[in-house]
Amino acid sequence: MKFKRTILFSLVVFSASFSVYYFDYRKEENKEQQKEIDSQILKFDENQINMLEITKKGEKIVIHKSEKGWVILEPIQDKADNEQIEDLIKSLVNEKMLVLAKEAENFSDKDLSEYGLDNPIATYNIKNNLGQSKKISIGTQKNFEGNSYIRMDSENKIYVANSVWFNKAENKMIYYREKRLYRELLSEVVNIKVSSLQNQFELKRIGTTWASTNQDQVLDQNKVREALRKIAETQIQDYVFDGEPSSFLIDEKGLNTKPSVHIEFSTAETSWSVNININESQNAVYGLTDRPTRLVKLDPSSWEFFGNLSLDSMRDRVSVTRFNIERVKKVFVKYKDKQFNFVKTDNVWKPIDKNVDASQFNLDLFNQAIKKIHDLEISEFIDKKQVDQFKGHEMIILKSEDDNLVYQLNWGPLFKMKKNGKEKDYYYARTQASPSIFALDKERIESFGIEKFFLQKESH
Repeated sequence: MKFKRTILFSLVVFSASFSVYYFDYRKEENKEQQKEIDSQILKFDENQINMLEITKKGEKIVIHKSEKGWVILEPIQDKADNEQIEDLIKSLVNEKMLVLAKEAENFSDKDLSEYGLDNPIATYNIKNNLGQSKKISIGTQKNFEGNSYIRMDSENKIYVANSVWFNKAENKMIYYREKRLYRELLSEVVNIKVSSLQNQFELKRIGTTWASTNQDQVLDQNKVREALRKIAETQIQDYVFDGEPSSFLIDEKGLNTKPSVHIEFSTAETSWSVNININESQNAVYGLTDRPTRLVKLDPSSWEFFGNLSLDSMRDRVSVTRFNIERVKKVFVKYKDKQFNFVKTDNVWKPIDKNVDASQFNLDLFNQAIKKIHDLEISEFIDKKQVDQFKGHEMIILKSEDDNLVYQLNWGPLFKMKKNGKEKDYYYARTQASPSIFALDKERIESFGIEKFFLQKESH
């Protein structure tokens, strides 16, 4: 009985000790949490913030959150860069006060000027959908560590905060504006016209598929969508002029100089276009958009993309050259008046011709060749007038285990073609997947390494 009372007493003591420890721990934890909350400069839920007013150097920028996203109301009316605005709000909400710099019952002009708060570099007036607002002034001065001085509303305290406040305050108007060249939904575009330095072409969307007005040219849908995305998401570096610019300004930026690039997107209800050219003397690329009309400056590196836009770059180069590599169990090669047969047994390729020495067969090179054949792409498309030149005496035939044709590539003869100012050697070629004749780079064919299948393996 005495033993039981001892155990009971121990449990009571343990419970009491644990309770004291737990509540002390929770108390300290709550203190830390409250300290964290108190150190926040902006105690707003970032998802509830719906208005930013930024005043600096006499300029006022007003940004409002609408149902469709952030919009600029002043000093112009325009779409805002949603990603930039959301990042800005997130960074400001997460900022904390580092230390109290000064506290006084009333700040004199001299007190404020000491911290650059008599004439702040910027003032943020932030509002949320609960009707609350917070005014935060950023001083022109920094402390010895490069941190900012800030004052909230008309409080009698000046705080030291992270330099992000000062840095963000220096953002120019372009930071807040939408910077995509084409702002509307790409999914609604049904027609595209392009005139580049390479050629002119037109694309139409039928359902979810893009097609050229030239029915003979099959397009790679992924390449078309990627090109449209790159056009739309080209970043505007600066808005040179909003509205219709003068003829003098258009001439000055080189937008009346030939050659230039013209792109037009059409939806079911409206259209948009842009004329783009490079100004070599300024090392700059400018664009003049329509609906709305704006003269914009683009990244100079974008000129290579726009200038080289071509239908050829969007054509399907792989559909007629792809096959199921897992089905391939037999290979026949005819190359330079020689013929070879190979078969895959127990997952290993072997030559089966009686006139070849199997001990000299290079299995590694053969496996690499099959992979390269599988990854083959059309090098260039050729003019219809050249089709009759195709002979196709050289060939590779791939079959399944039950002797069904999986893939056949024929090529020859060799010819020269100039592309982008450079002359190269090509073979005329065709596969069983299409009657179309195309060009294969000579180096591609040689990369198969057919002549090395029966050389001795290099010693390691």
